[in-house]
Amino acid sequence: MKTLWEQTLIAIALTWTTAARADVKRVSIPDTSEWSRPRVVLRAGRKGTWDARLYGQISPCTVLAKDGLLHLYYVGADGDRSTDGGPRHRALGLATSKDGLHFQKCSANPVLTHLPHKNQEEGIGCAGGMLDTNGDILIYYGAIWAANPDTEEVRGHIALAKSRDGKNFVDLGYLLSWNDSSVWGHGDEIGPIGACRIEGTYYVYYIAKGHVGAWKLGVASGPHKDALVKTRPLLTEGQYIGGCDPVFIGRDRIAFFIVQDFARNVIEVRTADADTPYQLSRPVKTYSMFKPRYRHTTVYLDRRRGLWFMYQATDRPEDGNKIIVRTARIRYTGKSAGQ
Repeated sequence: MKTLWEQTLIAIALTWTTAARADVKRVSIPDTSEWSRPRVVLRAGRKGTWDARLYGQISPCTVLAKDGLLHLYYVGADGDRSTDGGPRHRALGLATSKDGLHFQKCSANPVLTHLPHKNQEEGIGCAGGMLDTNGDILIYYGAIWAANPDTEEVRGHIALAKSRDGKNFVDLGYLLSWNDSSVWGHGDEIGPIGACRIEGTYYVYYIAKGHVGAWKLGVASGPHKDALVKTRPLLTEGQYIGGCDPVFIGRDRIAFFIVQDFARNVIEVRTADADTPYQLSRPVKTYSMFKPRYRHTTVYLDRRRGLWFMYQATDRPEDGNKIIVRTARIRYTGKSAGQ
């Protein structure tokens, strides 16, 4: 039997109808100085295991709350590619926590894989997740695809998998493809980095190389979890390489912590109205590099504990083969969102 508070959290997380959002106070975005020092939550597996490498990937991916546990999904690799030293055989794993600070890796890891041609550069490149209205966990993931086992040229699809318990997934296949001319950003790799459902519409935020070889940000939307019938650009100036979990900071306001540019290593926080989640504001907060080179980021807002959680990993082995967390206390603006 779920408590009243747990039922309230489920109502907010699953539906975000006007009624469910009615009395949710607006939360402020933390300043850089408000984030705590990093604390290690996950370390890489032993040499040769599926998550022996945790650095240099679009990971950690997403954090969801279900059945009293935080579910942290992250990409691991079993080593370095023989061609360019990048991550090899990337797959998606799960770690769970009761408090957001102490995590246990799932014994069923990796929970999702993608190696259609057993190419060392294939795998799962990124992911965004959400809870569906029936309580299913939906993971939209970047399915890196190669034409054969030996080529160094890869492309990317957006695929979907669902799970009742968060660890045993049913793969629903590709939803959007790199070679579909009707998909915004088609022509090379595309990969999801955030997802949510608002008033009966599913939104998946994704990065795309297109034909220009520079990562831009777009959004796909549709009336069903596996029917993303419309795609459009969001940010096309500069490069955007991760982040973008939709975080509801009020009853009708969303924040996105977007990782920008390989060279600058900047996180831009932008917002949007829940009625128009495809129209992002200018940056309302900008975080410079969290040393040493903590780049890839997923953010979770825990109203019950009164804390923000920011999970991050670095780009280079010398900066740590691990995932860390920073926390910040919630501050309210003193008004409900939309006022």
